[in-house]
Amino acid sequence: MDYAGIDARNLRFPVNRSLTEAERKEQLDPTRSTGVAPRIGLSLVKFNSTYIELVDRWYPVKGFNVWLSVMGALAFAPTSLYLLINLIILGEPFREDERWILWCFWIVIVPLSIFIIAGIVWLFRSECFRWTHYPMRVDRRSRQIHFFRQDGTVATGAWDRLFFFIGESTTPPIGRTNDLRVHFLSDDGETVIETFSLGYEYMGERQDLLGLWEYIRQYMHGTEGDVARLCELVPLCMPVHDRKEGFVFGVARTFANFIHWPWVHLLASLPFGFIAIGRWLAMATSRVPHWPAEIEAASTVGDQDRCRRDWRDNPPLGFMEKTWPLICTAVGVLTAIWILYAMEQALALRG
Repeated sequence: MDYAGIDARNLRFPVNRSLTEAERKEQLDPTRSTGVAPRIGLSLVKFNSTYIELVDRWYPVKGFNVWLSVMGALAFAPTSLYLLINLIILGEPFREDERWILWCFWIVIVPLSIFIIAGIVWLFRSECFRWTHYPMRVDRRSRQIHFFRQDGTVATGAWDRLFFFIGESTTPPIGRTNDLRVHFLSDDGETVIETFSLGYEYMGERQDLLGLWEYIRQYMHGTEGDVARLCELVPLCMPVHDRKEGFVFGVARTFANFIHWPWVHLLASLPFGFIAIGRWLAMATSRVPHWPAEIEAASTVGDQDRCRRDWRDNPPLGFMEKTWPLICTAVGVLTAIWILYAMEQALALRG
């Protein structure tokens, strides 16, 4: 999946450098309309007349790395344990002319195993025992954006001084993807100090991304009437701002991008069902992020604000949004159990 920008070597956004020509070409002007209809999709956490709060670019795919790491561990562990028991615990089961096998084990297999284990641990830790999400608060009143960093600190930038553009990343095996990106620039207006992803359309097109930008742009530059109109475009608020996402909503979010193709849900039930379980594990082991007291104090919302929206205002999820994904998750898990049982029976017959 697309984990561009995450805190890992070769995935971090490059900083301490000059702006590139490609970034200048893709720059977005907050004062000019793109002509695309505004849309917020499943990016919103909270909406009110003071600020909107958005999820990070990794939130839609959360759970994939957990699933991948567990699959890797299950594939790697049996062989490793077999070699460990036979070579170290039970001794060396080789004749004198076969000792080269032992040397191959120590010179090749052990370093390779350490590398694989490190990769599995990194994948697991990239989502578990961290934060449930990394929110961004776009404050209309103070004209600032607050970004929750991956280390738990906060970066704040003035809306009118940030460099907005459409960024591009290449992540195997999905290829090129785009997101809304923000540069913090030094006083010379040329050097990139820090970079954040402001918005991401998982499985979406460039037009969807521009619609997301137009939503944020109109919120910051529109009238009170525009804010009320944008409030009506909120489909759902992600249930993560003061709580951990529950298992049921996590399943719904995992399958959400294929909601118009229910047969895809069923075909992909085996991996997606376990990705949903991995998502729940990631959420259960992670902490809920909280803004510093000074940010909360500076962005208070009045009780009379008619544009206040959060997860408590969500409409009930229907059959296709909730029940069908839950059924497909159960189908995926039961299919995996059946495959393992069939393999066990086949091995028993051979024995």
